[in-house]
Amino acid sequence: MNNDQIHNYNASSKQTEATEHDAVNNRFIAKKVPEIAYCLSCRSPFGNSLPNDIIQHYMDQRHEPCCRCLYCNGPMYRYKDSKDEVQFYHDCHRSKRFLDNS
Repeated sequence: MNNDQIHNYNASSKQTEATEHDAVNNRFIAKKVPEIAYCLSCRSPFGNSLPNDIIQHYMDQRHEPCCRCLYCNGPMYRYKDSKDEVQFYHDCHRSKRFLDNS
């Protein structure tokens, strides 16, 4: 394309105004319903809307581990998610640096 063709193409193409949601899918901006999980170690419910909620729950108080990690031998914990399915919590990085109360 020469310069005249580029200029004509740019002039003829339609440009619309950008909105704040142009590049964001609705699933990323929609509010999530808060999920509640149930800790099988301390037998108490806790919020489970974000991954940090799980970390915070196990960091705030001491829990009895259900088993040990095969890689780092750190403690692993069980909880039931909002769908009543058993899930495990463990983070090798946090465990190796003694960041959780275990």
